[in-house]
Amino acid sequence: MNRQQFLLEMRTEHTLKGRKPCFVSLRFNAGKIYNEGYSEFVLSFKDGILYFQKLSRFFKKLTPAKDFSLNAKRFIEYKVEDKSFMKILYLYDDTGRYIDICFQTGKYETASTETNIQRIIDEMKQDYNLKDYKEEEFDDSFQEEPNSKGKGSN
Repeated sequence: MNRQQFLLEMRTEHTLKGRKPCFVSLRFNAGKIYNEGYSEFVLSFKDGILYFQKLSRFFKKLTPAKDFSLNAKRFIEYKVEDKSFMKILYLYDDTGRYIDICFQTGKYETASTETNIQRIIDEMKQDYNLKDYKEEEFDDSFQEEPNSKGKGSN
């Protein structure tokens, strides 16, 4: 079953929790929001909540006992990192924690996921003041005094 058929089945069975569904994967990371191993999910968004519905590893069926959700209001910054056939959406909260959401790109069947991820980001920017991630600038206020002697001088 392809992704579009799977989503249609979820919609007709009323098992999809939100809107703008995306096929994503999560992995254990240092961000301390998601602490499990590698897993695949259907991500959707509704009323300020990001819903992660877990897919079983082999048969790609929903496993509701492993579902979880996150309040979009907790995130203050985001960054999208572009890999060759994958992108990673990083969502950061104000405590320094983050979650990295991986999704495939560049294929016909991934186009809806790419579009919906962007729509979720846009909605979070508009409704929850999500900002582009700004890496901390290097603090160069402490600099060594340049050596008054030239190189090689004694």
